[in-house]
Amino acid sequence: MARPIALYALFAAGLCAGVGVRPVAAQPAASEPLALGLRIDGEPAEVDAGAVRDAVAADLDVPVAEASGQQPALGLVTVTLERNAARLVYRRTDGVSTERTLTLPPEPAARIELLAFMVTNLVRDQTSEALAQLSRRSAAPAGVARRAAPAPAPEGPDEIPVSGGLAPPLLFDRLRGDHHVVGGGLYLVMGVQDGSQVVSISGVADYQRRFASGVQIGGAAVITSRLDGLQLAGATSIAGAAHGMQIAGGAALASSIDGMQIAGGVSGAEEVHGLQIAPINLARHLHGVQLGVINISDGDDDAVPIGLFNYARHGRTELEGSIDSSGMSTVLLRHGPTHVQNVWGVGQILDHQRLFAGLGLGGHQALDGIAIDLDAVSWNELKWSSQNLAMLNQLRATIAVPVGPLDLIGGAIANVYVEDGNGIFADLHPHYDHVYRSGTTLVAIWPSAFVGLRLHT
Repeated sequence: MARPIALYALFAAGLCAGVGVRPVAAQPAASEPLALGLRIDGEPAEVDAGAVRDAVAADLDVPVAEASGQQPALGLVTVTLERNAARLVYRRTDGVSTERTLTLPPEPAARIELLAFMVTNLVRDQTSEALAQLSRRSAAPAGVARRAAPAPAPEGPDEIPVSGGLAPPLLFDRLRGDHHVVGGGLYLVMGVQDGSQVVSISGVADYQRRFASGVQIGGAAVITSRLDGLQLAGATSIAGAAHGMQIAGGAALASSIDGMQIAGGVSGAEEVHGLQIAPINLARHLHGVQLGVINISDGDDDAVPIGLFNYARHGRTELEGSIDSSGMSTVLLRHGPTHVQNVWGVGQILDHQRLFAGLGLGGHQALDGIAIDLDAVSWNELKWSSQNLAMLNQLRATIAVPVGPLDLIGGAIANVYVEDGNGIFADLHPHYDHVYRSGTTLVAIWPSAFVGLRLHT
């Protein structure tokens, strides 16, 4: 059963840190008994390994053992403890591995609960089909010892078509106990169930312990361990494994998302397969697009951050200087993941005291021995007093060839210059320019070429 301690994992653990491989899991043969290996190594951290195995066994309903010999059919999870952190590595029998790292809470009971939650969800994500086909067993398979849980695993929660009310315990479904899965629910203040199958709407906060399918809506917050559908919240939406869409006025957070996060403030996930849209987007492993003002990720090969400031922890950083045939010299700083980059620059017209600041976005492709960049950069004159508009927009195509520790660069530029009033066009030296005037507005278009050097930092 998913536990509220998942929220501690999202906030105190910094949304976890991990590297995952997500192919379709290979399933054990039908005749092979399903069991899981769970080994806990490293420095003591007040974690009862037996209690963690018991909790995982009760949640997955499969035998769980230390598995020091032959690897069980569901694979092996190794938990390495170091001070107040834990590193989880799940290796399936087909050799595919998935890794997670998290910070542990100080309380021993909370550590057990958090580790069991993370192990259970990690195994479910990778072996969901096999677990769905699992029939209940009364004994562990031969050769694999299973620790007995404190009590037999309970049957699934009651399913109730419709529920409603004010807030726990003043809910209609509480007449039949504390654990239910509802088809649809409408709650004036707060709804709390094990799961919702179609829709759950709460005036303030909606919390589905195990899953939310369909639509989950909360005036302030929505929370669930697994989302299959849509979360909509006025302030914060939180999910463990999210398959669908999260929309929040403030923050949208998930351990992993296959789909879309849209937030008015911050969107954050450990692993993103899809799209993040927010002023600030945070992802450890980004396999898709970030669209916002600030985008931060590790910088995977298929990461596409688009924003004013993009930071990729494992990305490229390059510094280059060049001069073009229009008489303008520039220094550009590029940074980004494999194929996308932010561009910041300063420029000066060589024979005049005219300084420009540039900002742009571009794409990068490495080929055999060379690199190709295509950047759109907008330059504005640095003005210390009120003056008229003077903007130079460029589309720059660059080829870089390694020469020792540096790259020799060269390329072509399509220039579009716009000024209103007495600008600096007369200071430039364009060739083959086409000039258009309308009143005091001047628009000029011309090509140019450039050469320079690039340094990789």
